[in-house]
Amino acid sequence: MKTIQIQNDLQQIRTATEFLRRELNARKVPKKEGIRCVLAAEEILSTLVEHSTESISLSVAGFLGSAEISFSAKGSEFSASELEEKLFFNQLDSENEEANAVIHNLISKLYGKNLIVRYEHGTNKVTLKTKESQFAQLFLVLAALVEGIAIGYILHRFFPETVSTFASENVFKPISTLFMNALKMIVAPLVFFSIASSIADFSDIKALGRLALKVVSFYIITSIIAIGIGYLVYRIFPIGNPELAAGVTHASSSIVQKSSDANVSLKSAIMSIVPSDIITPFKESNMLQIIFMAVVVGLTASSLSKKIPKIKTALVIFNDVCSKITSVLVGIIPLVVFCSMANMMISLDLSHLLNVASWIPANYAGYFCMLIVDLLLLFVVGGLNPFKFLQKFYPAMITAFSLASSNATLPASIKQADEMGISKKIYSFSLPLGATINMNGSCIMLMITALFMAKNFGITVTGSMIVSLFVSILILSIGAPGVPGATLICCALLMPQIGVPAESVSLIMGMYPIASMMNVCMNVTGDAVATAVIARHEGLLDLQKYNNT
Repeated sequence: MKTIQIQNDLQQIRTATEFLRRELNARKVPKKEGIRCVLAAEEILSTLVEHSTESISLSVAGFLGSAEISFSAKGSEFSASELEEKLFFNQLDSENEEANAVIHNLISKLYGKNLIVRYEHGTNKVTLKTKESQFAQLFLVLAALVEGIAIGYILHRFFPETVSTFASENVFKPISTLFMNALKMIVAPLVFFSIASSIADFSDIKALGRLALKVVSFYIITSIIAIGIGYLVYRIFPIGNPELAAGVTHASSSIVQKSSDANVSLKSAIMSIVPSDIITPFKESNMLQIIFMAVVVGLTASSLSKKIPKIKTALVIFNDVCSKITSVLVGIIPLVVFCSMANMMISLDLSHLLNVASWIPANYAGYFCMLIVDLLLLFVVGGLNPFKFLQKFYPAMITAFSLASSNATLPASIKQADEMGISKKIYSFSLPLGATINMNGSCIMLMITALFMAKNFGITVTGSMIVSLFVSILILSIGAPGVPGATLICCALLMPQIGVPAESVSLIMGMYPIASMMNVCMNVTGDAVATAVIARHEGLLDLQKYNNT
């Protein structure tokens, strides 16, 4: 933190603002945000000079593009409204309530919770915060990731099992569980109201149908490409060893039990979309059914919007409430990442990991190839700069990597889509839908794992078997929930179709979390790429905002 004292003199304001510019530049605050803060600081300082008789204290703290500026001076109290009047060049008109409302809305939009005015013990105190930098959030998540791995490894390696178990069961797991429960509570309503309000906002149902068709078609095409990449990567790296079959244990019994209730048939997938009641889909977080109900409600609201406009307004209000709750949850992601990684390292069986370590780099090779394809699609099909996409979307990618859950990452994905300049009309529809039916990373993992297990169990893979795998994996990827461990359950369901016992998933259970993190990262990235490309073609992308650094 840097602090200076200036005399109670308007002539000293220039000295203070020059100090402020230097400190904001040193903290890498974006230029436009820095100018906004300096202009606001000038008015804050002039107001303090008018109400104070002593020197004024100015301090700046922060890092990596974020800063908090604090002003304090003893003197007579002034109100927040008086400062607002100065911030907008004395344009408030006491006789024009409508103009005042507009100005106050502008103030709220520009500053909102980032400007705090208070009076304590004869001292005026003003706090001005810059908008939070994406780099700051990235730093916190990465720091939590590294620290969680380090703490978990230390507990696993150097402490008695009773100590590490106690830490896992009473500290790390409860925090992660509370967070995931909160997400389960809010994700279903968020998806429902996000899609319903988005559809209701379309006055042209034909335009909506065209948009939905493009989104779903893009998702299916990229899923097929991902399955093909998984097959090609395995042909290049034919991992597997028949000796590994002897290592199959009954540790996967719970996974096998979960998979026994699933059905990979297309008929079953279609029949399960329509729910028998409106409560169960929310209770069980059945995203396909929730999306179906959201589409029905959204279309109904759109058709009735002229007669009953309050229906559309109600959907928007509920969507805003859910979005606000999720933004609070996003704020504690670094803590959850720390606990999740620490718990993973405590429970990870390193010796088991080394037995089949080749499975991880094979999957990562497939993910890397899919990332290249996604960036090419952005450039060739969307006409967009792929590096700008990475620059804008990487915070959501880091979040996906850390939490290993598409649904848990949804709030971060929505936030970054907005940062890229994508219209809410499309991302509020396509991203929740993609979290359910677009699983590019999972497609790659399922294909590589199926061929890996076939070799371990000495099964010859035929052409008809490959075709069957393509169809089954595509259906599974559409029906799989966007929660941690979903792909592992799909693996247990897929294995018997090629003559491999479902219990074979016990071979990869120990290292699944490591592969799953990048798996989900690619799922989420694929959703955002499709959203950006389609938004570009529909004229729903702010190119200036997208290309802005």
